[in-house]
Amino acid sequence: MKKLNIYILNIFLLVFAVSCDKGLSDLNINKVDPTSVDPAALLNNAIINMSYPTRTVLFDMGTVQQLVSPNGGVLAGANFNQDSRDGTQPSVWLIYYQNVIKYTHDIIVHTKSVPGRSNLYNMTRIIQAYAFMILTDEYGSIPYSEAGAGYSDLILLPKYESQSDIYPKIIQEFT
Repeated sequence: MKKLNIYILNIFLLVFAVSCDKGLSDLNINKVDPTSVDPAALLNNAIINMSYPTRTVLFDMGTVQQLVSPNGGVLAGANFNQDSRDGTQPSVWLIYYQNVIKYTHDIIVHTKSVPGRSNLYNMTRIIQAYAFMILTDEYGSIPYSEAGAGYSDLILLPKYESQSDIYPKIIQEFT
């Protein structure tokens, strides 16, 4: 019985030692799953996500206009030092950083050194500068230089920069 167990163990080890592994790496390749995305498609997605939520526009309208009706209504929230928008819609912060800044940063990283994509690169710079202008107008100090670099540079906690430092950099993007 002892010899039988040793023979079975030896056969078992022999089978696994000489089992084939040729071509197994080719079997695990998903031929229909994309490994990269065209930067132009990312830019389209970023532009679509730049649409401003209606409630934010109504609130901001009341804040910047010269005369606000003292009566209630959709602009009444701007009469007070509070943001009375409810949580039913995602904030501009989430939409812009998750969809616009992340995508535009990825496009800039992938097209900066490709001469054939210079138009896409420059369009993306303009879209990103506009998005940063909206964000800094809404929130003041925001992550700017390190924003969107979570995947490309592994910066998961970007540093915040003041509005006075961000505006010259935004203007520099247009020159």
